[in-house]
Amino acid sequence: QRLAFDDFIFFFSSRRRHTRCSGVSWARRCVQETGINAEYMGKIKIMSHKSTLRVLSQVLVGTMGSFIFGYGLGVFNTVQDIVAKQLDWPEDKKNFNVGLVTSTVALGAAFGAYLGGIVVSKFGRRLTMIMADVITIVAVFPTLVSNLGSILIGRILLGFAVGINSAVVPLYIREVSPNALSGTTGSCHQLLITLGILLSLVLGYGLPTKDDADFGTSNWWKIMFGIPLIPAAIRILGLLFVFTSDTPQYLSQIDKIDEAEAALSDIYHYEEVNIQMEQLKQARQRSSGEITLGTLFGPRYRKALFIGITLSWIQQFSGINAVVFYSTKIFQGSFDPKAVISAETMKTVGIFNALFGIINAVSAFAAALVVDKAGRKAILMIGNLLCFVFLGALAYLVYAQNFTVSRYFVLLYDFAFGISLGPIVWLYISEILPAQGIAVAVFFNWIFTLIVGLGFPIISDPKVLDAYGGFLLFAVCCILGEVFITFVVKETQGKTLVEAQNLYNDAQGDEEDTQAPFLKAN
Repeated sequence: QRLAFDDFIFFFSSRRRHTRCSGVSWARRCVQETGINAEYMGKIKIMSHKSTLRVLSQVLVGTMGSFIFGYGLGVFNTVQDIVAKQLDWPEDKKNFNVGLVTSTVALGAAFGAYLGGIVVSKFGRRLTMIMADVITIVAVFPTLVSNLGSILIGRILLGFAVGINSAVVPLYIREVSPNALSGTTGSCHQLLITLGILLSLVLGYGLPTKDDADFGTSNWWKIMFGIPLIPAAIRILGLLFVFTSDTPQYLSQIDKIDEAEAALSDIYHYEEVNIQMEQLKQARQRSSGEITLGTLFGPRYRKALFIGITLSWIQQFSGINAVVFYSTKIFQGSFDPKAVISAETMKTVGIFNALFGIINAVSAFAAALVVDKAGRKAILMIGNLLCFVFLGALAYLVYAQNFTVSRYFVLLYDFAFGISLGPIVWLYISEILPAQGIAVAVFFNWIFTLIVGLGFPIISDPKVLDAYGGFLLFAVCCILGEVFITFVVKETQGKTLVEAQNLYNDAQGDEEDTQAPFLKAN
């Protein structure tokens, strides 16, 4: 094997100097002529794409929708008290109204995700994202009116756009990313979600407190509600004037072969374009027509769909969005609407909110660095177990009313989630399911988010269980999730998309993969 490898290096380095072919092309030929073991060759990294910077730029434009996703979830967290004051919400209805406004985003997102799966298959990834951005722009304006009904309408519309983004953005990233970058770029969805949350929390630090004279008159919260206009406009411009092609996979599916080849040429070297085109051709031949709900629940996809929905349940019932929605109340240490919170405590809460957002973003960035090395399943197992430990400790500390220490365990839990369940679940779902399956899994993800968003403030009311009960429930869910991940979930690292989508296929054995072993997804 060592001699074969030496032959490969000699052949590759000496012969490629006299050709214009890409390194990928010569690598394939070297494997054939030297007889080197293909599995051994899998350890050699050969870049098949033209420019990592271009790929990351295209992914960044797409993930503007992820940024809106995170910002929309987090923005009401810090403004809820000032909105309640200016809209004259009665104290006995405040928690209900806060839960209602918070959860309407999840309600709209559930339907947006499901319909987004239909639209993305009919009109393509690019037009679907532009449509989501137009809805986002429309949604902003009702939220600027000081009226509960108007705010609810705007939040539902924003949620609808967020749902579309949550279904289409992971798919778009997957389809414009070379295999060598798929793990890193797949984590960018969660990274931009966390940056959106971070910005919403940082901007909330500038809000007046109850002790300030302008608490009842400040319009800063309306400026915060208007921020999604910026990323929506950036993505519309980017898709209209810079990245004007849809993904190669979609163009191939609708038989626009020349356009698919042109889109591939923007990403890959010439020789690799031919290889990718052949794979798209074989994918079209394998396709049995349009994927319907019946198809998804049939033997081809039902196990993968079950895995995707269950991972969505684990992700949401680990409790992350309870913290995203209500971190201000959690850091205050009380969900009692009549509780008097000092200005000094509110400043401390503001600092911890900012730290929560920063750690959320840093952990997502760290996940992008390690996902290609550690594997999806291992990261999920370790991160979920840490979430259980920190949630259990948090429940005890809140029960003991040790809020000074409990705030730090919220941050530890935040990091454990952010490096595992946050980015990896989105990445894994996009690898094992087609577009329509992703939409169904994301629909359930948002239903679970809605349940958490509405249920946590009710459970956390001192008249019910207080917040420790909610954290204890989330810890139990993490244990159930650990069992599922350990014994049911399979590893997708090192597999092509074809192989990943056949991991749970009851209809047939693994389909033949024509892609060279050393170009598989990381």
